[in-house]
Amino acid sequence: MADETRTTSYSPEISKLISEGSKAYAVKNYDLAGEKYAEACEKYSETHDGQEDGDLLLLYGKALFQSGVSKSGILGGVKTNDANAVVEGGKGKGEKEGEEDAEAEEENQDNFQFYDAEPVEGEDGKTDDEDKVDTQEGNDGNEEEEEEEEQEEQEEQEEEAEESDFEMAWMILDVARGLFEGQLEKLQKPEFPTPYLAQNSNLKDNQYVTILTKLAETFDLLGEVSLESENFPQAAQDLQKSLDIRLQLYPTLSSLISESHYKLALALEFCVNDDDLRKQAAQHIQMAIKSLEERDAVEEDQEKKKNNAELLGELKDKYKDLLHDPQEEQLNMLKGLLTGSGALGALGGTAGVGAGPITSENTNGNSGSSSSRSSSGNSNVNNLNSLVRKRKPSKDKEGDVKKQKKI
Repeated sequence: MADETRTTSYSPEISKLISEGSKAYAVKNYDLAGEKYAEACEKYSETHDGQEDGDLLLLYGKALFQSGVSKSGILGGVKTNDANAVVEGGKGKGEKEGEEDAEAEEENQDNFQFYDAEPVEGEDGKTDDEDKVDTQEGNDGNEEEEEEEEQEEQEEQEEEAEESDFEMAWMILDVARGLFEGQLEKLQKPEFPTPYLAQNSNLKDNQYVTILTKLAETFDLLGEVSLESENFPQAAQDLQKSLDIRLQLYPTLSSLISESHYKLALALEFCVNDDDLRKQAAQHIQMAIKSLEERDAVEEDQEKKKNNAELLGELKDKYKDLLHDPQEEQLNMLKGLLTGSGALGALGGTAGVGAGPITSENTNGNSGSSSSRSSSGNSNVNNLNSLVRKRKPSKDKEGDVKKQKKI
């Protein structure tokens, strides 16, 4: 991660902003953290002839990314494309359907009013009391319509804010990437075998290794942003670069290596409906398994070994799932339905493990790109020992977007 303690080279004003941003980030107030880091970036640029600082940009990009994630519904309620978009655990499906039926009934009642002008008293055969009831029902219907419109507008604004955070995060992190790459070109590569940060390494304070570590994290975050934005080809490109750099830095048993293989597998799986990419995804899951097994072999903490065993089971099931041909499965389902045999089992589908259900419908192509890189150029990276959240878009017939966790 970027060195948040590096405040000695900054002015007192910038150091204070970094400290305030770090405190806000620690309590998950990512919007405030982003504001503080943005101000720090601005102050630095003003006092350095318009130049940017990669460390500050990395901090700012992290905060923007986390802000976008927090607004996407992954950490809170589950978003759907229904009018009442967010389910926060308060209402069940039956209640919601009952409310929709009631609203539809009230709308049907309103349809009996054919004229905008108020009827002359006595002409429609209604009493004053009946007219008042009709007027009240019409007002109630209008109020409900206004509430629905306001809710839809609010949801659209939240989605736009989420997309804006991801787009801005990608651009900021891409600038940081370019700065770190430029710094590496001016530094001498250590004359030591890789991985540089193997056990008992004395290269932790080496400037080249420090910048290389930040560049690996930047590529990892760029990949995360593209995954969230469902730009899977770009995600695969950046996550591959992050993995390549991390293999220069860390031994294969490192949790960062395991995680990089897993994230890259996700991106490759969702790029396109391509058997070759699916096989590559399976290979990276296999390498994640190998990495975790190596780490578990030297692990002494029994609780961690227990968690590793559970995670290994999920990764192995995921690997088997990726080896399975989804087109063949669909063909078997169709045959079962046509012959009338095995229909119930076919309709049940295959339960995905680890990252959720995997079907060929999910391997859609490049969708919703927030940005794309035209020229060269983590926050705290989640450890593979804990379950890492990740959205996996799969749209059902009603267009509802389902989200899943990642390992």
